Amino acid sequence: MKSYRWLFTVVLVLSLAFPAMTVNAAAPQAARSATMYFNPSGPLTIGIGQEAVFNLVFSVANITPGVGGAEIYLSYDGDKVSPSTTPGVGAAEIRPDFFGVSTVSINEILPAAQCLPAGGSLPCIHLVLAGPPQVNQTGVAVRFHFIGVKQVQQPTCFSITQSNMVDADGFQVDTGRASQPICVNIVVAANGTVLRQGTPANPNPGNGNLACSKVTTLGSPSFGPAFTNASGVFGLNGMAAGTYTLHAVYPGYLASEKSGFVITNGAQPFDAGTTSLRGGDVNNDNAINILDIGTIISKFGQTGSSVGSTALNCANASSTDDPVDINDDGNINISDLAIAAGNWGKTGPTPWIP
Repeated sequence: MKSYRWLFTVVLVLSLAFPAMTVNAAAPQAARSATMYFNPSGPLTIGIGQEAVFNLVFSVANITPGVGGAEIYLSYDGDKVSPSTTPGVGAAEIRPDFFGVSTVSINEILPAAQCLPAGGSLPCIHLVLAGPPQVNQTGVAVRFHFIGVKQVQQPTCFSITQSNMVDADGFQVDTGRASQPICVNIVVAANGTVLRQGTPANPNPGNGNLACSKVTTLGSPSFGPAFTNASGVFGLNGMAAGTYTLHAVYPGYLASEKSGFVITNGAQPFDAGTTSLRGGDVNNDNAINILDIGTIISKFGQTGSSVGSTALNCANASSTDDPVDINDDGNINISDLAIAAGNWGKTGPTPWIP
């Protein structure tokens, strides 16, 4: 009996000698984070007139009561790229992947003097987005679209110069380090301008512009097609060293060619200069004659003609364009007849001259 009492006494003394241990400690608070970063949505090496597309991604974790809005300033070099003006898309396409149905308060292109932080030399896109609060979410908030307008020796980069995220109570959310810039190469081997006689139609411009003239190189290997933008500018990319002949054409016009231009490895892009296509070859037989005049007269007075140069996809422009409406103003009238008659007897391809 005495031995049991001794054992009990030892256990009691030991239990009092050591501090009590917590069995159920509170779990650590989940890590909070909020970031924004770029990722590409298409090629980041483009040519003049081609489009670079990239995303701005928002990513948040354990942000209570949830990220409800963001403001950003995206800078770009307006000498090298221009914001897209494609209808329904524009330069900043607001995506539903982060906020779902977001309320866009501001979506504007600003000159350098109005961009933040003050003192910068580049224009910017200013965006203010708001939507349902997001506690844990990663998704594309904005998709940017820019067109290459000038060949560059070094990549041209897009940067977030200032940004701000706020939660659903209006308090600022720390996004940590600013997103790294995203950079685009604009490369060409040959560039130039293709004008079209009588286009845009004047004094009534209608729907036409100088877009969608098709430029290729003849011979093997061939390169292209490249398509002109609304100002008639084109760029042919990825050409190997060699001697080439440029060939430009648009429905209703004689083709124009420039032969004997040389591309060498490491050289500056070849500037093909400007050519002007002569109008009136409405039956695409490389000659302007009585057959073309007769076709124009047979459709004289028609309105609402299909205009290929307004196509969002220039590769399909030729199949939709009515070549009898030579100047792309949507009407077949005395202007088209005068253009064809003035070029009576000409055959193609014509020399590459203004």
